[in-house]
Amino acid sequence: MKIIKNLAIIIAATLVSCGGGSESDPVATPTPTPTPTPTPAATTLKAAVTFPIGMIVSADRLSGNDNNFTTVLNKEFNSVTAENDMKMASMFTAPNTYDFSKGDAIVAYAKANGIRVHGHALVWHSSIPNWLKNYAGTDAEFEAQVKGYVKATVAHFALAKTAAGKPVVESWDVVNEAFTDGAYAAAFYKRIPNYLVKCFTWAREADPTVKLFYNDYNLESQGSKVTEVVNMVNSFKANSTPIDGIGLQMHVDYVTTSMSTLAANLTTIKNTGLLIHFSELDMTVNIYKDLTTLTTERSNAQKAKYKEIAVLYKTIPAAQRFGITFWGMRDSESWLLSFHNNSNEWPLLFDANYGYKPAYNGFLEGLNQQ
Repeated sequence: MKIIKNLAIIIAATLVSCGGGSESDPVATPTPTPTPTPTPAATTLKAAVTFPIGMIVSADRLSGNDNNFTTVLNKEFNSVTAENDMKMASMFTAPNTYDFSKGDAIVAYAKANGIRVHGHALVWHSSIPNWLKNYAGTDAEFEAQVKGYVKATVAHFALAKTAAGKPVVESWDVVNEAFTDGAYAAAFYKRIPNYLVKCFTWAREADPTVKLFYNDYNLESQGSKVTEVVNMVNSFKANSTPIDGIGLQMHVDYVTTSMSTLAANLTTIKNTGLLIHFSELDMTVNIYKDLTTLTTERSNAQKAKYKEIAVLYKTIPAAQRFGITFWGMRDSESWLLSFHNNSNEWPLLFDANYGYKPAYNGFLEGLNQQ
């Protein structure tokens, strides 16, 4: 009995020491759910998105003494387009004779720096060399010259490969601005029946993998031209004519360019299923010449519009995004100054001193927006 009594005392003591009794167990504090860390916003254009961001170049700019240009180029961009050096008038120097040296220099620079090249432009009515414009041979001989040039040019630049064996020149604007009065009056239209079809076919024969684009202006604003381009694409598809993409030049204005019209036209073009390139982007802010200096108000309006354009481009299905290319780096060098005879114009992302403008910040914000 004494043993049993002592055992009962030990058990009771044990229960007390283990928290037994009438008090309930304390409720455990739940482990808080960690707050996801936001993805940090990219601080360069090319790092912000998976599609390429491009800039126009020339062989002279790449080999010149302006290190600021190449520094900004290599930091912000991963695609280049030759502004003039890879156009017909620059390369097709005489019958069956080609000078690819400046294009080769651009391609070599791009290869060394891990940059894509978009070829621009094989056939354009405003870039016909004088000897060809005044060609005295028959139409058949004229066509043979153009065919030889297209095939020789595409085949030549197809030879450049990266260390991984990929092409440096990934694409070409095969024909530029075909649906204009100037194009209808030019030699290609008059002397080569179905020249659009033939040029794309010749380019594909020269390189079975290069991406082939049709490029034009006012596709952001002119529904009738969009209809013409889409009709061409549908005809190409029906007849097995090769085409991979459409380039919208995107020479826009900070106020007169309607974003709703642009969005509607872009939807129509998206429905072709082709790649889409915003190929020559810039933005006027002083077409009425009411400014002599860029005001804060106008600069901020340009910033907002550039952001809208970046956001809009990202609505394109990822598989169709070929990239966005700017038609110039510094305001002071834009073609628009001479085109509009207006030195007080500021259409680009960088000022005359390579300073980053609010326009740059707006575009980058648009690229980073989730």
